[in-house]
Amino acid sequence: MSSSSAGGAARLRLLAEAGVLAVVAAGVLLDSRSYPGSLAEGAPGPAFFPRLLAVLLMGCAAWLAIRAARQPPESDAGRSRGNARTGSGAGRGARLGLGATWIAVFLLVWPRLGTVASVPLLVAGLMWLTGERSRLALISVPLAFAAFIYLVFIVALGVPLPSGF
Repeated sequence: MSSSSAGGAARLRLLAEAGVLAVVAAGVLLDSRSYPGSLAEGAPGPAFFPRLLAVLLMGCAAWLAIRAARQPPESDAGRSRGNARTGSGAGRGARLGLGATWIAVFLLVWPRLGTVASVPLLVAGLMWLTGERSRLALISVPLAFAAFIYLVFIVALGVPLPSGF
């Protein structure tokens, strides 16, 4: 594959990823139209978080599209680095399948283990699958994320999340 076609393939991949994110965001926005805006005056309702997620996904889609537009078509240097680090296309597909399986297992054990115990396992597993190998990061980031989820959703907002056993 020539360097210009490799650069073009990377650009198309980024544009495809941006398109998928934009479609998912549009679907979330369309689905949230039927949610009530607010259940109590001055408080965010059930539609708030899905719509916030949709806006953030749209922002990510725009960022990916901008990256694709700025990527030089004849350069595949970033692609070579990515392949060296992440392996072949088959390896990426296997990691994607493992990630989807990991999320499915999380959804099955979440009600039994509870949020505080299962979220760190989910985050650590996904970090490891994406290539993180630092023990400090694999321990501190999932624990910090679980603490954030606990404090924001359970303590501050009073959202009843699974508590486990």
